[in-house]
Amino acid sequence: MPYTGRRHGGVLACGLVVACAAALAPAGLQGDRPPVWAWGLWTLAFATSLWAFHKAGLLVAEALRRITWLMPVVAVFALPVALLAPTRAGGLVALTLSVRALAAAAAGAGIATWLGPSGIVHGTRQLGAPQRLVDVLEATLASLATVLRQVRSMLQAREARRTSFGAWSDMVREPAGTIRGFGRLVAALLLRSLERAEALERARRARGLEP
Repeated sequence: MPYTGRRHGGVLACGLVVACAAALAPAGLQGDRPPVWAWGLWTLAFATSLWAFHKAGLLVAEALRRITWLMPVVAVFALPVALLAPTRAGGLVALTLSVRALAAAAAGAGIATWLGPSGIVHGTRQLGAPQRLVDVLEATLASLATVLRQVRSMLQAREARRTSFGAWSDMVREPAGTIRGFGRLVAALLLRSLERAEALERARRARGLEP
């Protein structure tokens, strides 16, 4: 369940500290081995993410599944850096960078899931962020939640029209067709998002608010 306390700012600050500490720990980019305390810090970040997911009401399997979805994004940023590392240390750099990025991202995702969009906004406000920044963050999170609901409904409709189950079931057999299908899904999502943005802007102007 979402966080129901009143110290949203404290929870958000602790999550940011853990995520930033994990992201800034040395990963051995010069070919040397990362210190032992860095591995302990990354383990703490993973444990924090699992604890936050558990507090949000998610089982361990679901929490690990969400963390797994972060791995492709982590690989996009970690592998190019590993290719530029010294030849003998490329594998070690790829491993440590991946662990570091995944630990920091998992900690942030866990805290964000536990707090929820409204909790993040309350926490940012309690931390003393500028009101304009809080307003932009609130509007961004509200729009993102709407987009995610649209994605969920579109995927459900797509599965209902399919003869087989699973969004990735045809990736190995028909990779080009699967990629084209997801491309059409993204294009439709963008059009729906633009339509909703225009509707919200018309509603704002109808209420007399400044554009």
